[in-house]
Amino acid sequence: MTALNPSRRRRLALPALVAVAGLLMAACGSSSDDGDDKASDGFSINVDDCEDPAAATAKITDKIVVGYSAPLSGPVAGPVELATTGYDARIKMANDAGGINGVKIEVKYRDDAFQPDKTKANGTEFIQKDKVDALATFGSGGTGALADDQNAACIPLLYPSSSDPKFLDMELYPWTVQFLPSAAAETAYLVKYIQDNVDDPKVGVVENPTASGKAQGEAFQESAKAADMKILDTVEDTDPAAAATAMKAAGANVVYHGGVTGTCGVFDSASARVDYKPELVVKASNCANAAEYIAAGAGADGVVIAKYLKDPSDPDLAKDPAVVEYLKALGNAPDPSNTITVAGWVQADLLINTLQQAADSEDGLTHQSMIEAARDQDYASPMLIDGVKWVSSADRNAGVSGFAPYAWNAKEKRFINVGDVTSID
Repeated sequence: MTALNPSRRRRLALPALVAVAGLLMAACGSSSDDGDDKASDGFSINVDDCEDPAAATAKITDKIVVGYSAPLSGPVAGPVELATTGYDARIKMANDAGGINGVKIEVKYRDDAFQPDKTKANGTEFIQKDKVDALATFGSGGTGALADDQNAACIPLLYPSSSDPKFLDMELYPWTVQFLPSAAAETAYLVKYIQDNVDDPKVGVVENPTASGKAQGEAFQESAKAADMKILDTVEDTDPAAAATAMKAAGANVVYHGGVTGTCGVFDSASARVDYKPELVVKASNCANAAEYIAAGAGADGVVIAKYLKDPSDPDLAKDPAVVEYLKALGNAPDPSNTITVAGWVQADLLINTLQQAADSEDGLTHQSMIEAARDQDYASPMLIDGVKWVSSADRNAGVSGFAPYAWNAKEKRFINVGDVTSID
């Protein structure tokens, strides 16, 4: 299994993404004259609809409290520990530099064990008891568990590790801004990559049974349908050997794996055991935990993901200022070069940039100015790969501006670039 023809690529247009991004909420119309609506680069939000409008516009002057519901135990606790290590390191760096105009950031964690009902309970505690200023979580299931309550309360949910396209709807979820690339955008990119690199793709879909995996699998099927690419079969990865056997029996020479961090590599090792060698395997970008691919051995060689984060272990980036600063801040933390750790760092970096922009606004730091700032971003976060920015506006949902294909190299035990950055705008 190898990444083929990396030189064949072009600028990618994503009509589906543009259509979704064009959704503007009724509460996000033009600013009214009553002073309750504020606008940021075309985005406006009516705080009169909030459960406590005064709280949405109150200035934050003592500390910024972020409530993070995370799977600190359960099936993905290991990768989550990496993510929160990066997240905490970036927050500490900001606080050590004085915080946001002198206001420090405090992150409160509660364990949800990757169970949405626990995430919802944590959210209630965060909002009602802790009176947090922002929320974060891990996974589409957790995001879905929080979304209704946090939107009603007008508490920003900023940069959760989720990619479910339904939460891009600014009319329904104006206070929710996800971190992971939209599954619609990412899968459209991967479908195009398949078409450019495999002459006669016969595609099978393997998806994790969680909300995150299902959302990715469904998005890929929609992207494939839009590109007239036929899907031979769709199976869950609960039993990796059975999934690999099913793909082999279907005659799939290409596999899309909508996996979930912590469970991605087992499909590749299972494929090797059943002597299944597809021409190309592409995976969701959250399937980037190096430890899983190392464990999978030769079976994972050549797996391609759509990448947007720098790799601190890349020799070519040894003198990159952002990488040098990042590694210094991580210090002796375990596995700082893991993409999951980098992702946590970037999530926090986006949060810090958003808070600073809000604090510097005319209204100062409030819940309202935070979400307006989150919807008004054109930011080259330093640990994004060169050529990729974080972009958000009233006409474009928040997210990275492009991807580059990276293939797992089993010998070097890291992802290797196999193509240029492709814009999705």
